[in-house]
Amino acid sequence: MSIQLIQQARGTLYRSHWWVRSRLARFDLLDGIALLEQSQGWPRSRLEDLRNEKLRTLVARLYEVSPHYRHMMDEHGVRPGEVRDVGDLGRLPIMTKGVIREHAAALRARDLPDDKVEVGITGGTTGAPMRVVRDLEGTTWMRASYWRGFGWGGLRLGMPWAQLFGGSLGQGARPMNRIKNWFAGKTFLPAFELGAGSVADYVAAIRRANARFVVGYCSACHQLAALAEKAGIELRLDAVFPTAELLPEAWAERIGQVFGARVLPYYGCGEVQSLGYSCPDAPGIYHTSDEHAIIEVEQGGEGGRTSLTGEGAFLLTDLDNNAMPLIRYRNGDAGVLGGPGCACGRSLGRITRLDGRVNDVLITASGDSISGLIGTHAFRMVTGVAEYQVVQRRPGHAIIKIVRAPAGYDPSTEEPKLRTIFGKHLGNEGDVSIEYHDSLPRTAAGKARFVINEYLSAQAPKA
Repeated sequence: MSIQLIQQARGTLYRSHWWVRSRLARFDLLDGIALLEQSQGWPRSRLEDLRNEKLRTLVARLYEVSPHYRHMMDEHGVRPGEVRDVGDLGRLPIMTKGVIREHAAALRARDLPDDKVEVGITGGTTGAPMRVVRDLEGTTWMRASYWRGFGWGGLRLGMPWAQLFGGSLGQGARPMNRIKNWFAGKTFLPAFELGAGSVADYVAAIRRANARFVVGYCSACHQLAALAEKAGIELRLDAVFPTAELLPEAWAERIGQVFGARVLPYYGCGEVQSLGYSCPDAPGIYHTSDEHAIIEVEQGGEGGRTSLTGEGAFLLTDLDNNAMPLIRYRNGDAGVLGGPGCACGRSLGRITRLDGRVNDVLITASGDSISGLIGTHAFRMVTGVAEYQVVQRRPGHAIIKIVRAPAGYDPSTEEPKLRTIFGKHLGNEGDVSIEYHDSLPRTAAGKARFVINEYLSAQAPKA
């Protein structure tokens, strides 16, 4: 039997498994995808009715089951019935990362036992990891939004695809993960291992899987294209979905040219995933997942007016997380919201410019580049860090700057972890310095930078 026939049989079996699950569950992934395929074309008023109903239900519920929200709403004199629609969100205070870290236990809904939730460690690109708990039905909405967005680019549930992510520095290689990935049609390729010496193996793995789609970090997708082009290796794809970092226009052009593919970046964050996906008919536009989340912008800086359109820092409300509700969460990203009204006919909102997180690549001792998101995965394994920043001044070298949390950080335990991870991936064992600071600088716009490559900046041609 040919590889293609095996892949077709696997895809059919995978979709059948989800069909069975959807018949047994009250609401499952196939139900969510089918609903979202319809709702993207609803009249805007009907879409807003759905969103407002979910918001009212969420606020009323969390007042009953989340000690933090009950205390917060009582403190601000807000009754659940006073939050009737999106326009009433301003009655509730803004949630910060500090609130999540300090009050995680009180945020957790009391009526959902551990076997009804999923726990994720997230937030590494925002300075330090956080634990976020999601209920299973909320996760289904999130994943349905994910697959609808990919479907716009041709990638649908059960089709073979390749993933260029960090895999928590090796977890993707575990036998059980390999089995799950194969069944789902996913070929996991560790982003931090990609280099001139491995690019041929990566391309061969994509070809063996018969994958026509790649999903991965922006820098990793660009690196795959650049290395393949330099090595004279041809790989034709239908679409590439970059994420997690800003995508420079030059990177997008190179990815598209090398692979002959559409380049369709998407936007999310670990705390509230599936936020925006590229419109296939309007380059540069992200359609927001309005059935799943609300995005506001802070206009005039922190504490100023907020709006559903315009430019500013993002405030995120997850309408589907009943286990650990995040309402008006300031995640550190910014951009421009354009509201609904796209030529494609979808009634969903639009992100017309995404500022996002700033992550430089790092250069290894052998001259390869790796995504700056290695810091995200490294610091998921470290305890007691409030903020971090990685500075590179020469290939294979890293200065790790740390702001310690008030409690929980033990240098004798945590420093060896960081030296091992960065030493291994930079290819220069031991050339890692660790510094401790009271605070770390922000950009002129007030955004944190978690990786700064001073070496590359010095190499850039002067204007």
